[in-house]
Amino acid sequence: MLRIFFTFLVVLMVAALLAIASAQPRVEAGIDERIGVQVPIDLPLRDEQDQPITLRECIAGKPTILVPMYYRCPMNCNLILRGLVDSLREMPQNFSVGQQFHVVCLSFDHREHGDLARAKKEVTLQEYGRPGAEHGWRFLTGSKESIAQIMDAIGYRFEFDKAYKEYNHPSAIILLSPQGLTTRYFYGFKYDGEIPVQGDMIELPDGTRKVPTTTLRLSIIEAADGKGGSVLDRLILLCYRFDHLNKGYSLNVLRVVQFGGLLTLSLLIVGVSLALWQERRQPTTDATTTPASDVQGYSSAISSRTHPQADTNDAKPSGGSA
Repeated sequence: MLRIFFTFLVVLMVAALLAIASAQPRVEAGIDERIGVQVPIDLPLRDEQDQPITLRECIAGKPTILVPMYYRCPMNCNLILRGLVDSLREMPQNFSVGQQFHVVCLSFDHREHGDLARAKKEVTLQEYGRPGAEHGWRFLTGSKESIAQIMDAIGYRFEFDKAYKEYNHPSAIILLSPQGLTTRYFYGFKYDGEIPVQGDMIELPDGTRKVPTTTLRLSIIEAADGKGGSVLDRLILLCYRFDHLNKGYSLNVLRVVQFGGLLTLSLLIVGVSLALWQERRQPTTDATTTPASDVQGYSSAISSRTHPQADTNDAKPSGGSA
């Protein structure tokens, strides 16, 4: 009976494990860097006024920072823009958006339109605070087909969570050459300072060696010449769930629950295996156990055979005069 119960329990756990596996989204948020790939820059998109526009028109022959995002994002997208604005404001006045380079924010949510793009552009340009940026910093939307082709070209993967009505997506910006070729990827929320890149170690005048680094400004200059490379430290920060009650960020609860379920199932399988092993081992142990009385009797018989003289002496009466 115990064996039947354990067999049923194992079948039930396997079914639960398959259910958990099937609950995983088909598309995992992340980035597959594709340096030197031509981005389709002639696909139809929409500008802040919901008028037709293309990436070619936005790039306009200048190196361009492409920012994949969605405008209703309550999480990382705002941090990406804030970090980018902070980094661009630290650059010299003669190196500004709309002059030496352009910026294109592209919503990957095909349901968003110009009203959201206009509002996001107004706030961002006000924070940037440099004249002329309105002509070089665009906020675009597009159809599902156009967005899919552009995101596929840059290796950008995102997923929509139906439970939370939000997107899981990487936090990154991508540099494009004036021709629309991908030249470099930057990850996270901070784009200032030196960032390590792949390449041979650099030997300094004092004999020490260091990892090659770049900066956002240098990468923009390199993009103008078509140069590029792959950023070494791939820090891809997936969107955390925004806790609207506590006004803070929390881990993706679904993934934590799934991990806990897998751990619980593993422990149950180990427990069932140990129980079945003990059940098989118990009859063998009982059958080979010798009672203590039998062992004592056997020992006495052996002793009587090996010491017959001792028995005779014990039986002979002691002598004496009457």
